[in-house]
Amino acid sequence: MQKRLFLAISLPEDIKKRLFRFIEKEYEELPVKWVRQKNFHVTLNFLGYIPDENISGICECIRGVAEDLQSFGLDFVKTEFGPNKETKRMIWTTGEKSEELTELKYQLDRALGFFVKEKREFSPHVTLGRIRKEQWRKIFPEPNVNRDLRFFIPVDSVELYESKFEKGKRVYYVLESFPLSA
Repeated sequence: MQKRLFLAISLPEDIKKRLFRFIEKEYEELPVKWVRQKNFHVTLNFLGYIPDENISGICECIRGVAEDLQSFGLDFVKTEFGPNKETKRMIWTTGEKSEELTELKYQLDRALGFFVKEKREFSPHVTLGRIRKEQWRKIFPEPNVNRDLRFFIPVDSVELYESKFEKGKRVYYVLESFPLSA
């Protein structure tokens, strides 16, 4: 068997609730498939479909990286279209780049065998929803989704998630959590 896996930073429950309330208040009428509150996270790596027998080796790699890096925090500042202004597929909240996050992403990429040409800063974001293209095209003028949205999250662990499709909905399960050094 195999599992659909990704590596991410979990958000505190109070931040998830705040994001959900923000969506209800600011974007209620937009034709967007909103992410469920319990599924909010910051993706670091999508690993894809991984055979069960390879998962323990992946966990060892992640554990090794996590043990060598210090906890840190991330500041988030606004909501906007993603992945960019020209290609609007999502609405997400973006965080400020940080050296600690860049280092975490780089070390994880390297340990997991991803091709890493250069060490670039990783731009954190939390996907709030995916735009329903056909319905979105019918809106004129196009809505402005840019909003200030400031919050802070502590990053003291990295989680390995399994993504499943159950009863017509995407559900995420934490398979293992890897604490960073204090």
